[in-house]
Amino acid sequence: MKQYYFNLSSVIYNKVFPQYRIKTKAHIIEILMEITRYILLQNDPEFVVSNDNSKGKVILYIDKMSRLFFFSEKKYYSIVFPFHFLEENGKYKIIFQSNIEVNSQLISKVISIIKCDEFKAQCSLDFVEPVCDAEDDCDEKFWIFLRELLLMEDGYIRYDYDEEHEDENNHPLNHYDLFYSSNATFKIGLSSLLREDEFVDLLDINRDCKYLK
Repeated sequence: MKQYYFNLSSVIYNKVFPQYRIKTKAHIIEILMEITRYILLQNDPEFVVSNDNSKGKVILYIDKMSRLFFFSEKKYYSIVFPFHFLEENGKYKIIFQSNIEVNSQLISKVISIIKCDEFKAQCSLDFVEPVCDAEDDCDEKFWIFLRELLLMEDGYIRYDYDEEHEDENNHPLNHYDLFYSSNATFKIGLSSLLREDEFVDLLDINRDCKYLK
């Protein structure tokens, strides 16, 4: 298994650990795009975030699973990383499918699209114009890229150590949150604090399966 560790600056930390709860697929895509751009920033030799200045970290695990793991002091979560990750001569390159290179321009266009007013419009035709503009700026593969992000299974799961809302029966101190929309989410209580490696171990399909007791 390949593992890549990235310390989180305060700016990216606030984007991937927002003060409000993640509730939508669009927000998942936005976080994926932001952390992908942040990973590519590591190619700049002057861009260094030390452990002392870090507010958290993200780990990219690539094997039979391809996942991003986000870690803060009291919250962990993980989503799928749907791209091919390449390291060449100490530089990172990220490819989608076989021929779409993920770069800063493409990332910015995706974020602007999913946050624009037309994305939330009542008529689908309103959404055509910003997508066409993005295709003009990038290329005709932009829609393929955006469509696959919208359709992907994001695999969201979160672990919380939540003293503020603790309730023994309904909101355990230590718990997993599965899914993110209000109609689908539910909790699984845990009897003790969860270590970072235990969270990774749960999702590593090369490890022994876990049982609920």
